Amino acid sequence: MLHHFWLICGLWCGVGNGLLIWARRRKYVELGLLTEEEVTAFAKGAILWILVPCLVLWALQLTTASDVGPMYPRWPDPQRMLASGLQVLVWLALAFWVFVRGGAHTLSAFVSVGSRAPEFLRSPGAMKVGTIITIVVSAVALLRAYA
Repeated sequence: MLHHFWLICGLWCGVGNGLLIWARRRKYVELGLLTEEEVTAFAKGAILWILVPCLVLWALQLTTASDVGPMYPRWPDPQRMLASGLQVLVWLALAFWVFVRGGAHTLSAFVSVGSRAPEFLRSPGAMKVGTIITIVVSAVALLRAYA
């Protein structure tokens, strides 16, 4: 199962979440949080930005000559470096989307549906802070894996 971890992850997290978002689009539109076009774009983006990197990681894992598992800091070079570069690219894309393209508003709208969290935790500002924390913690974990 670990041999196909990245494929399973891409299908479950990317395609599964994208389809779930798309299937629940009426809730977001009826509440006036987002337009149908915004929900559809978010669902497609979720599929694209999760599935494609996972497929690349799966392909890189398959090119290693040994059974190294899905943890790419343990992979041999050049696969390890390519996977790490892909990780950095995904972080940059996330930061660009959240801070430049208005992704914080979209995330805030999606988190608001059915949430009982205080309003300030569902705000676009909270989404920006959460993005920064996610990237920093992930970068520290990646750097520690190489240490």
